[in-house]
Amino acid sequence: SGGGNGLMTWRSLLFGLLGIFLMSGLAGYHDNVLGGTLMIGNHMPGGAFSYFMVLGLGWNGLWTLLDRVFKSGGRLRDTMALSMREMIVVMAATLVACYPPTSGLFRYFHRQIMLPWYYLLNKPDWASHEILTRFMRPELFPEPWPGDGVTSEAYGRVYQAFFTGMAKGAATVPLSELPLAAWFKPLVVWGPLVFLLVLSIVSLQFLVQRQWSKHEQLSYPVAQVAGSFCAISGNRRGVPDVFRNPLFWWGFMPVAALLGLHYLSLWFPESVPKLTEMMPSFKSWYLPVTTKIPVLRKVQDVWSINGQTLFFTILGLAYFVSSEISLTMGVSVIALGIFGSAYYLITGTPIESTWLQSSRAGAYIGYTLILVYTGRTYFKAVFAKAFFLRRHPPAGHEEEDEERVSVLAARVLVLALAGFMIVLSWIFQSWVVAIFYSLLLMILFLVISRVVCETGVPFLQSNWMPGDILVRLFGPAAIGPYALPAMLWISGIFAQDPRESLMPYVATGVKAAEDGGVKLRKLFWVLVGAVGLALVIAWFSSTFFLYNFNPMSDGYASQWPVTGYFDQTARNFNMMKASGVLEASKPAGPVA
Repeated sequence: SGGGNGLMTWRSLLFGLLGIFLMSGLAGYHDNVLGGTLMIGNHMPGGAFSYFMVLGLGWNGLWTLLDRVFKSGGRLRDTMALSMREMIVVMAATLVACYPPTSGLFRYFHRQIMLPWYYLLNKPDWASHEILTRFMRPELFPEPWPGDGVTSEAYGRVYQAFFTGMAKGAATVPLSELPLAAWFKPLVVWGPLVFLLVLSIVSLQFLVQRQWSKHEQLSYPVAQVAGSFCAISGNRRGVPDVFRNPLFWWGFMPVAALLGLHYLSLWFPESVPKLTEMMPSFKSWYLPVTTKIPVLRKVQDVWSINGQTLFFTILGLAYFVSSEISLTMGVSVIALGIFGSAYYLITGTPIESTWLQSSRAGAYIGYTLILVYTGRTYFKAVFAKAFFLRRHPPAGHEEEDEERVSVLAARVLVLALAGFMIVLSWIFQSWVVAIFYSLLLMILFLVISRVVCETGVPFLQSNWMPGDILVRLFGPAAIGPYALPAMLWISGIFAQDPRESLMPYVATGVKAAEDGGVKLRKLFWVLVGAVGLALVIAWFSSTFFLYNFNPMSDGYASQWPVTGYFDQTARNFNMMKASGVLEASKPAGPVA
């Protein structure tokens, strides 16, 4: 049984659950309270890859060593060590658990729901238009509904305690004493909405996987790295091959020593000095380019031309990325600076950020159309089989598993996305806006996943929001005052920070599984269950540390996303009122 063909063994179940708990349960606390290097941070999460190293080198290495010490003839190793397929399943489950705890979802979820009421007293435009109290559904917020007043004892326990934090020094309030019951009704809405979105995203990646991997033969650089932590040659159990390669240790040990010293300095600042105090900062450099060339200050998004930070992870990953991609990324900011400066010098007007956002959204939509057109034959065949317009291949066909998981993904995608649209239409109070918003959200995640799979870039931001684009396309009056605030506000939960979006995590796990001979149809349900469990764990974990520790400690997440979308709503309301269409648009609906 050295190969270990089974997916759900006691080993894969135990270590898969442990990986899910570590990522979804501890990442938010680590990043928000302890600080230091982010535990997740991007689509090549340091915490998850460290866990893979512990499994392959620590756990498997331990039993390989004990097997030799006690001369058991491989029995100890084969009983306790993880096989390659088991490690792949653990890796895939751990990766999808990186989505909910921080920037992917729960860094913003609680804050977007709770903190608008904190800022309301200082936002007269919000109050004058009754944005929160009239146009937002009360069921989306914990009880008591703040629109009925903010003087009750229950409001203080649920909302004010959140604003200020309940911990007293190092003494935290246990989870059982937090006002969890107040969240029951909103979670009846949010739970299905988030799970249906997750189900749609997982299905979409499984749907496109065969087209991207087999037909277009994308390189999946991140999956190559992740798969190397699981690859064990010779159909045996034991330490993965990468840890037997001396080149790995020559590259790993110096970096691990430096980062280990840095981490110790965070825990023991009085005993271990920071690296910057012991040696020059070789990881970061700064040149005052925009100071020497002032016209560059008129160009959006070229601040990074002043300096960069050397990330060892990106340096290593560059070996898996094509030279064309590396060159493009290197010169893109410089090209933008040259073009933006020329535009300003010729026209006297700087390029506005809204123009860049619109052009990015157009690029995402155009790229999606290209992907659909390129794979039109494949997608047509899959959906024909999904809806019984064409028969499956006979049993035993070599591509049977791949085809069947694609068909399954197509069916689940249609049903889950339809359910997501239905719940979203209730929140937006407009089914038309819900449909357009959902499609744009899927386009955003699809293209991000495609870029990660094709280029290997682990850190990526879209810098455009589906709600903003719909307002620009149709105008605020066409969206309507009931759909407008909810549509903009919910972007702060689902699309604010796609640096940790779910779809690339799924893609990495699926590609590694495909290369390792794991049955993808079984893996589909494993990943759905894993991300569902991760959502539950991450919600409780986030609720615990946000109620105990001041949510304002995250200066960005607690301010701009919370206030920015409602400020934008208020500006649109003022524009509609000034033009005389605000009252007329209230009963008109989105298509009038």
